[in-house]
Amino acid sequence: MLASIRGKVVERSEFTAVVECNGFGVEVLLTRRAAERCELGTQVFLYTLLQVGDAGIALYGFADDTERRTFKLMILTKGVGGKAAISILQYLSPAEIVAAVEQNDIRLLTSVPGIGKKTAERICFELSDRIHKKGFIQLTGEFHGAPAGDRQEAASVLDALESLGFDRASAVRAYKSVVAEQEEALGESEAIMSCLRILQPRK
Repeated sequence: MLASIRGKVVERSEFTAVVECNGFGVEVLLTRRAAERCELGTQVFLYTLLQVGDAGIALYGFADDTERRTFKLMILTKGVGGKAAISILQYLSPAEIVAAVEQNDIRLLTSVPGIGKKTAERICFELSDRIHKKGFIQLTGEFHGAPAGDRQEAASVLDALESLGFDRASAVRAYKSVVAEQEEALGESEAIMSCLRILQPRK
């Protein structure tokens, strides 16, 4: 399994990057968040998944393991291949996908180019059990039951804290503490700073 790639971005299009690694240029198909990290000429680290099929070989790139695990679950759905799954992640976050499945939000899924009503219905039907059986709710920030917008913010805050080197469990504890102390909703940046004050207390 090609689990990750690190190298210099030498070519870019909207959702594709060529990453130079050990003298080889590797084409990677990207999620939206992964694409945001791939600035031309910069070093990048991506989580990856290699898929081999009748259509050929494709390497998919993800901003974090949450996106990759989301992708893996989606391609278990009948009729949903790698290209469809990556397309969904180019327009929706893992938190939004979980919310769509839980709420049977066909309209949100069909807002993704190339995803028709039948495919959206199949995703909602087949993933509704899997997201619970596989603990998939944990992927969206460990805040099942919160509104979709809150879960999306939680996922973004936790991903940011992980990118700064904090482990997931510590990040979750800090975020829950911040949320519990606030009477009004915080913005994403404010939430990250509040978490950092907990995780990195001044001496």
